[in-house]
Amino acid sequence: MNEFLKEGWWTCLLALAAIGGLFLLNSPAHAQTPPMPPMPPSGALSASRPVQDPAQQLIDQQKRQAQQRQLNQPPATIAVPSPGPESTLNIPPDTPVDQITETGPTFRVREIKVTGNTVLPSSRIDAITAPFVNHEVGTRRLNVLLQRLTDAFVSAGYVTTRAFLGQQNLGTGRLTITVQVGHVEGFTVNGQPIRRLGKDERPAGGGWLTDAGYENAFPGTPGDPLRFDDLNQGVTQINRLRRNQATVQILPGQGPGDSIVAISNQPGDRLYYNLGVDNYGSSVTGVTRYRAGVEADNLIGLQEAISLNYVGSLESNALVGSMAVPYGRHTFSYTLSDSEYQEVIGTSALVYGRTLSHILGWNYALANTSAGSAGLDTTLSWRRTDREVNDIGLDPQRIAVLRVGGTWLRRFALNDAAGNVTLNAGLSEGLPWLPWLQADHDAHDISQDDAHSQFTKLDATATFTVPLPKIGSAALAYRGALGGQFTNVALFGSEQLYLGGMDTVRGFRSGELVGDRGLYSRNELAWINVPVWHDGRIEPYVFFDAGKASLITVPGFPTLAGAGAGLRAQWQWRSQIFSGEVLVGRALTQPAFLGPKATLVLATFNWNL
Repeated sequence: MNEFLKEGWWTCLLALAAIGGLFLLNSPAHAQTPPMPPMPPSGALSASRPVQDPAQQLIDQQKRQAQQRQLNQPPATIAVPSPGPESTLNIPPDTPVDQITETGPTFRVREIKVTGNTVLPSSRIDAITAPFVNHEVGTRRLNVLLQRLTDAFVSAGYVTTRAFLGQQNLGTGRLTITVQVGHVEGFTVNGQPIRRLGKDERPAGGGWLTDAGYENAFPGTPGDPLRFDDLNQGVTQINRLRRNQATVQILPGQGPGDSIVAISNQPGDRLYYNLGVDNYGSSVTGVTRYRAGVEADNLIGLQEAISLNYVGSLESNALVGSMAVPYGRHTFSYTLSDSEYQEVIGTSALVYGRTLSHILGWNYALANTSAGSAGLDTTLSWRRTDREVNDIGLDPQRIAVLRVGGTWLRRFALNDAAGNVTLNAGLSEGLPWLPWLQADHDAHDISQDDAHSQFTKLDATATFTVPLPKIGSAALAYRGALGGQFTNVALFGSEQLYLGGMDTVRGFRSGELVGDRGLYSRNELAWINVPVWHDGRIEPYVFFDAGKASLITVPGFPTLAGAGAGLRAQWQWRSQIFSGEVLVGRALTQPAFLGPKATLVLATFNWNL
């Protein structure tokens, strides 16, 4: 019997106990059911339905959960220094100079020179100073000029940069303004400076070895100009971990214009566990799935996130380990997964498959504000898939894929509620080079209908949450998603689009329709402010989903469409969270090969502690 399939729960528990290692099982596996006859009839294997890699399903689910945490993350709390006295003048910025009243002596300004500016374009400075040239200027107008210059620096994020007047020779008609660019002098965590620790010293921020991750999370380093967007990015990087609730206060430093970035954070638990069960599995590998996982936050002190997750069904198992480390606007990640499945074809063939994947990731934040974010996202993945038919091995598949994409998020408020729009798009290329990847090379005369290791694929997904006008006291929201992919050659299963299930077209089992290209639409109307009862929350909804997918080798573009209703629930008890979801869906449109239309009940239960 297949020990990995039989002892999945014990394997998971042992792996969770050894979180630091992140070693996935690599021992040979065998079929769990009795051996079948030696070989199937010719063509039986090609007639089998593609099986989605359970590890890839788990990785995709983790990405969606990370995106949801990002949407739910509150804005960074950053306390900036109080503005100078000139900011209290309360004069609109477009007020002409001649309309600014002067009550004291004035002098005529023929030239304005600004020194010390290293952060704003000179054209921006000239646009502010030019209206004051060849005008009579006194104390009030000078303060207005200084305020407008300082406001320009602050609006660009340089919240500690100031413009001021030094000694002047007014008889020359030249006005010299000095800019003092604010710089980062250093970082502190809970009142302690970030530095190399002594033998008996312990980090102040929750890590075992160092607090360097706090400083590394910020794009700016000591000596760099202090910029609000850099502080916001750093706090966002720190607070992406569930154990952190960091805030920042800008304190005066030792030198003129220097500031201390004081980080306050009372970290929570280092380890978080989750257990779950659902019936989201496919009809091929088993409907009931069991899940378990552990996440370790900032164990070392680099603000790293380490996780290990397991999911298993009757005929499949998957183990996924990952680690992500931030460095300023960069986030580097590595994911290792090992999965297996088996499938009976007809009455004479038992197909066993196993996939080992390595994924290197790099994300760069182009912008990050309370209103939204934008970033570049690049992954390099390598997968090896081995298959056996009745214990006879087939040639393994080795695929290396480079994906370059972008992400965009925008938050907004509508009808007294929060809404958002996200976009994720990318271009994937199957790599024929880099010999160390050991990727398969397509034959020069390969047909378009044959599965390709070298290919070009475009994918995109957009999601949106739009708060609707209230009906009485009930707040409703429309949630939608539109996704798909396109290519012009046949793909291996790891690169295909799978429709059906809770993540694409509801009302169907997972992966009922497979295609090299296709698209889907999810539509949901939810009641989002059901009264809380004993710390429990519920959210009822109705949905209508549809999708189309086609295989290069098969004519036609079959359709799935389903509709129904569901209920989400969550209850918190102390630090533990219990959540679940029940859905009743009905197939409205489906290909004939799926048989008669049916009504489906899907449910999940999760325990996070």
